[in-house]
Amino acid sequence: MKTEDIKVEVDGKEQTFTVRSPSLTDQREAQKAYNTAFTDAIKSNSVVRAKMDDVLEDQGLWNKEKQKKYEKLQEELLAGEKKLAKGGFALIDAKKLALKMRDVRLEIRDLISVRTSLDNHSAEGQADNARFNHLVSSCVVYKENDKPYFKDLEDYMNRMDDPVALASASKLANIIYGLDNDFEKGLPENKFLKKYKFVNDDLRFIDKQGRTIDSDGRLVNADGRYIDEQGSFVDRDGNPVDKEGEYVVDAEPFLDDDGKPVVLEEEKETKEDEAPKSEDKDKDKEADSKTESSE
Repeated sequence: MKTEDIKVEVDGKEQTFTVRSPSLTDQREAQKAYNTAFTDAIKSNSVVRAKMDDVLEDQGLWNKEKQKKYEKLQEELLAGEKKLAKGGFALIDAKKLALKMRDVRLEIRDLISVRTSLDNHSAEGQADNARFNHLVSSCVVYKENDKPYFKDLEDYMNRMDDPVALASASKLANIIYGLDNDFEKGLPENKFLKKYKFVNDDLRFIDKQGRTIDSDGRLVNADGRYIDEQGSFVDRDGNPVDKEGEYVVDAEPFLDDDGKPVVLEEEKETKEDEAPKSEDKDKDKEADSKTESSE
């Protein structure tokens, strides 16, 4: 039985949990959950996957043009992978190709997002989710004593936003479906970019000194904010800004039609409030001077 440990902070204390691969009993019970959910979905008139293309076309969400575009993008991506694997051309052009492949892959994901969304709401999609939820609820235990973390499926469903639940679901998906958290790093274009030091381990662009930059070569910090060589905040054009993103300049008043400075009411009030304080300070200094003289 395959197991994976996860460490999650619970109530301010780090705890270790074990996510194990489903046993035969777990799988049988999960299949029952699948069957029940599928039956309920059919009764509520949910579409089945075999009819999904018809529904997409009826709703104008998919058509022959989009299908052709999808196939063309797939061909473009495959051609790029082959060209990168073969090499034999300028490195700078290879970088441009890799970046283009990134864009194409994102375009493909965006194009089929509507199909993915509808699939999750199909009868089979709902049943798949029910089965997976049942497996998560029964395959997570405390590492120290092997006791189940969730009491039952209902307990898991009520705590799906729980940090342990989120981490456990991700880990179990890796175990069951062979998903990889580092999937993006394994893509041909990203492997190339990392190999030739155009990106770091987090797939963020870096310069020859290893500093993080944007796709156009501008310096950025860990939060993606533009910075200068000294690490101070700037805008995308290099102009100084503060932490809030406001420009750091010596502000001057605007002028009215006569060329005189425009003073807002609140600015007048501020100056009036500050005036007495200045007078008070002068009086305090005068009093201190008299005190010193008398002494």
